[in-house]
Amino acid sequence: MTKLSRKYQQGDEKYINYLYHLITGTERTATEYAWEWINTWHGPGSVWLVFDDTREPDDQLIAQYSIIPTPFSFWGKPYLAGKTENCMSHPAFRGKGLYFFHEQKYFEQAKERFQLFFTTTGDVAKGAPGKVRQKLGYRAFDHWITMSCWLSASELELEIESKLPGMVKRLSWINRVLVKTVTRGILIYSHPGSLIAGYNLRLFSEAEAPLKQIETMWQSNAQQYGISVDRTAEYLQWRINDNPYVTHHYLCCYQETSLQGVLIYTAQDRTIYIVDIFADEQKKSVFKALLNELQHLGAKQNHAQIKCYTSSRNLFLIKMMKAGNFLNFANLFSIRKTTHPKQLFIYVSESIQTEHDPWDGQHWYITDLIKEGRPYTARPIG
Repeated sequence: MTKLSRKYQQGDEKYINYLYHLITGTERTATEYAWEWINTWHGPGSVWLVFDDTREPDDQLIAQYSIIPTPFSFWGKPYLAGKTENCMSHPAFRGKGLYFFHEQKYFEQAKERFQLFFTTTGDVAKGAPGKVRQKLGYRAFDHWITMSCWLSASELELEIESKLPGMVKRLSWINRVLVKTVTRGILIYSHPGSLIAGYNLRLFSEAEAPLKQIETMWQSNAQQYGISVDRTAEYLQWRINDNPYVTHHYLCCYQETSLQGVLIYTAQDRTIYIVDIFADEQKKSVFKALLNELQHLGAKQNHAQIKCYTSSRNLFLIKMMKAGNFLNFANLFSIRKTTHPKQLFIYVSESIQTEHDPWDGQHWYITDLIKEGRPYTARPIG
């Protein structure tokens, strides 16, 4: 075997997409690849490849280590972060020690460009991404939780019934009563309130979104949100508006002409997914206004539920979601304490100087804006 290890060159996407399809079963066009890896908000992503020239011509790519540039803010100070994505090893070469040394080598080069590194899958894919990253100095940081609000009684009943113990399911009359009772209680809790006086809610398409207004509001609030994605107009234009996979909507909250908050969402298969949400001065009333309006919109459009993903220690956002009548649905049926696999793995370089503790999860404000931007039904690889 003759191995060639090098950086991405124009035309390599043909081999990358072949390996990507082999592993995930997902077809990806040249246009989709160009959006994610070539024409990002910060120039091309960083991609390093390993080829074996003894294999069939289209199947010579055997490993890829790749990083998507992501803007981050540490209490208002900008840094460039790198998100590991589409890091792949050919099935024929797994378990042979090839991939780790490939990533280890180019991780050192990546440090010349990025000050923060993270992965969002960690221990999920049989633990492989997390194990590799921990060897390089990443820390297993946190796991994802889902805050949900149900809009459909029938869909909620099916979800509740699927989570009941088998013993309860066999007692059909108890099962029916319990499902109906729990469903009614959750829907009463989740019922949206009336619109909050003093605020004007406006819905924008991607093309209409006031990106500069959003950036300005973020910049004046970034310090309050601790460690988070830096919501620049350039990043939002690329990550949200130019995204070839998903169509987004911007729900903006105004007080007269002053932007007070924004919620970005997408809808797939009768589920609304909140991609991002934040408010001026972290106002609880603005969070509630945005979430209430989204619930009303979802009900009008016959959606079954709304979901918001965040990290388990993002206590501020969790508190705001609960104030908006959202629940951590998994906790309702958790009888015993569950150990969750870590999904967020973080590497903070020495170049990031801050008087705060970056390893305190409560300092991180994490929404789905941190993620790759693929459809929610797609299979992630990290």
